[in-house]
Amino acid sequence: MAVTISMGSGKGGTGKTTLLCNLALLLAKKGKKVCLVDLDIGGADIHLLFGLFEPKHSLTDFLNRKVDSLTEVVHTFYSFYGLQIIPGTGSTLQTANMSFQEKQRLLRAISALDADVILMDVGAGTSYHALDFFMFSDIQLCVTMPEPTSIIDLYSFLQLATIRKVLGSFLTNSEVGHMLRKHTFSTLTEVFELAEKTQEGAKAKAQRSLHYFHPLLVINRDTPNARVNKTKLKQLVAKYLGIDIPQLGEIPEDAAIQDALRAYMPVCELSPEAPAAIAIIRIADKIEKLIGLFGDRSHNSTS
Repeated sequence: MAVTISMGSGKGGTGKTTLLCNLALLLAKKGKKVCLVDLDIGGADIHLLFGLFEPKHSLTDFLNRKVDSLTEVVHTFYSFYGLQIIPGTGSTLQTANMSFQEKQRLLRAISALDADVILMDVGAGTSYHALDFFMFSDIQLCVTMPEPTSIIDLYSFLQLATIRKVLGSFLTNSEVGHMLRKHTFSTLTEVFELAEKTQEGAKAKAQRSLHYFHPLLVINRDTPNARVNKTKLKQLVAKYLGIDIPQLGEIPEDAAIQDALRAYMPVCELSPEAPAAIAIIRIADKIEKLIGLFGDRSHNSTS
């Protein structure tokens, strides 16, 4: 069974897609069978970063049932260690209004892909689609830049992700689940209060649903003069969201990234000695170890 990894961010322009493409390449280079799925609805461009301008098929063809299987949409880059990608949909009305049943069909198809690792670019922002794709995975990564506005957007993204996680912990036909789905929430505290008001003990259950939710944080385009207070961010998230966000790494501001984008190649392949590439390689090493832990878990559960 593949280990699934999703990557999200509170806003666009954080370098999320570039980072994900490099991580996918590095994991493929390590000998893993990797599939990179572009779920960035309305902003799908992963294929462009590898120099693929007109893919034969895209996710739209699967959603429109022009192809029978998601595997028909897969494009394999033999020049990039056999890395596979599923190009995204672009901006289509049907995709934006994807129904619950269509979303579940897509997620089942992603789970069934023949791969060791599946990486998903869920897009930036806080749409239901982005949040659901983000929460679907085994491992969640989130990216921000060291700017106050970017940090605020990340906090908002994580807040809505935790709310979505808690809501999903209650069955739709349960009393609490039915009540919660009738309301719109702006804070996690509001969810806890209404859950407990509806049924005694529901708040504790909601809090338990967040026990294993630990999105891994990457600071991108970091500089020596960065104003972000990483300790303060972790304290804020722990206090108001009840979760921990372990830091996976920091990627320095580096002109080599733009050079790689212009060359339609991941920076870790074009300029592996560049500071940004070295930082991403370190992050990939940590992720490989996490993937190994999930593999051990799966082996133990079937022993």
